[in-house]
Formats: sequence, structure tokens, C-alpha cells
Amino acid sequence: MSFDRQCNPSRRLAPLTLLLLIALGACPGALAQKQQAAPPALVFAVNEGGAANADAADILYRYQELGEVVEKALRVKVSIVNARGRDRLKENLKSHAYGLLLARPNDVPAEAVRDWGYQPVVSAKEPYQTLFIVVKTSPIRSIADVKGRTILTPDQYSNMWRAASAMLRDNKIDMSREQVRAMRDQAAIGWSLENGFFDVGVVNSASGVGRSWEKNGGRVIARSRDQINMPMIASPKLTSAQVERLRAVMIGLDSTDEGQAILKKIGMPVGFKDTPRQAFLDFLAWLGDLDIKQP
Repeated sequence: MSFDRQCNPSRRLAPLTLLLLIALGACPGALAQKQQAAPPALVFAVNEGGAANADAADILYRYQELGEVVEKALRVKVSIVNARGRDRLKENLKSHAYGLLLARPNDVPAEAVRDWGYQPVVSAKEPYQTLFIVVKTSPIRSIADVKGRTILTPDQYSNMWRAASAMLRDNKIDMSREQVRAMRDQAAIGWSLENGFFDVGVVNSASGVGRSWEKNGGRVIARSRDQINMPMIASPKLTSAQVERLRAVMIGLDSTDEGQAILKKIGMPVGFKDTPRQAFLDFLAWLGDLDIKQP
């Protein structure tokens, strides 16, 4: 027996081969499961505007509970990302890299709805306005008096800059011919006016300076129409049924204590409302085309 086992390797390997075949036959499901990759998470992008200083960790902390609400509504895993930079935001929307976007700038989401197939979900119940502000002692009384004055706006080509341009256009003033400078921080815009560096400032009514300007003695010489505030849009990859479920959940957040806590944490205590596609189209029509001057 000893000789036979040493000189006949096929007989020696037979038991090992048999055990291997049994193991493979008994676990085909487990092997198949290992081969099937988990579906990718839906990317939920948040853009808080050019003046926002929140980093990725802060965005994840503040929007974590809202992400869990979205997961339950859509029945998919959600990955929250901090989407910063206007150009990159537009590129990712064009390629449908974002499953959802919640953004303070309203013009880029509106373009995504109009041009790239995105679906409106909700926007903030509280709209905002673009304000032209001056100090109390300024001789400027109306937007018509802005012609020939120095103007300080938020970032060039931002939604606020575009709204200011549209307001001036409606009053027959071409902003490209005026003395306009841009500054990212709206609080700094108020400070610059108070210290006499510029004649007129442009701010958001929902910003700190916009809410407090008149209370502190300043004057508002012009207000824009109500604008879409903090819109949420969904990729065309999401089904109509998914969007409807998400819309209902988002609108209902302010009806529960838990939902109100989530809204407060993300800085949206008033909650959300349904906003139809036409509202985005009408808003873009008023803004007009963005003519970016190349250097």
C-alpha cells in the first residue's frame, strides 16, 4: 500500500479534488453574491453658494439626517457631497453625475431643469429678493439714480450678479457700462458701503446684511421680484414615482418635530414647497442669457 500511494499521484490527489468539487457545488450562491457588486450610491450634492465656507465634513454633519430621509423616500443608498465651484457644478450636472442637487444659487439648477433634463423637486417656502442698498445719507433715491455710480455686487456671473444686471436692464441701464466691482462676502459689501468705498451695494434679502440693513439705518432703493430659493432638483435617471415620493416627504418635513429639527439644522426652518418647471423657465427668461466676456 505504501508503494502504491507513492508511485500513483492520481490516487493520492483524488480525495483532495473530490473535496474541492463538493465545496464548489455546495456554495454557488455565495460565490455569485461575491461577484455581484453593490449598486452605486446616489450622489446627493449640496451647494451653499460662493460665499459659503462650509467644508465637506460640515456639510456631511449638517445634512446627514436629511440624507437619511432621502434614502427612505427613494429606497436607495445616498452619498452626500459638497459641490463647490460654479463651473464644476455645471459640468457635473451636464453629465448627470448628481442624482440630486440642493443649491442656494438658483440659476444653475434652473439651467439644469431647462437644458439637461433635471426634474424640479421642491424649493424653499420663503423666496428671496435681490436688493440694491445705500447708506442712510446717500443722495441716491431709486434704481434710476444708480447710473454713473460705483456699484458693488457679489461674484461676477453669479446668480445675484445676473439678477442685478436684469434689474438695471429693466430700468434701461446697461450694467456692463457702469463702474461695477465684485466681492464674494455680502457682509463685506455692507461694510464697504458704510465706509464710503462704494455708492451702491447688491445683496440677498435672506443674507445677514440683507435682513438687518434697514433695521440698522440703511436704505433699500430697489427690490427684485421674488426668486426661487434653495431649489432641489433630481436627475432624469430618477423615475417620476421616486421624485413624487421625495417631493411629498420634503414638503412634509415641517409637519413633525423630527422634520423641523432637520430643517433647522440645515438652515431652512420654514420648509419646502412644490415648485413647477415653468417657474424655473420664467426665472431664466427674466435673468436673460449670460454673456461671459473672455479676457
